[in-house]
Amino acid sequence: MAADGKVRQEDKHFDAPHAREAETPLAEGEKHDQLAEKVECSESRQEALLDEGLEESFPGSDPVSVKRIT
Repeated sequence: MAADGKVRQEDKHFDAPHAREAETPLAEGEKHDQLAEKVECSESRQEALLDEGLEESFPGSDPVSVKRIT
């Protein structure tokens, strides 16, 4: 599951670890798809990529450009 973007109180502690163990580790050779949940809520993966680009670049002066690689 992707991070929900909220900071937990225990993460603010000065002695907090730099990383946490995954709840369910991925299989050997498998990669995490950070857009999986957004794709389920969107019309297509392209829409999810556009939404992600807007979120990551806001506020910004340049328009978001999402290219489909074929």
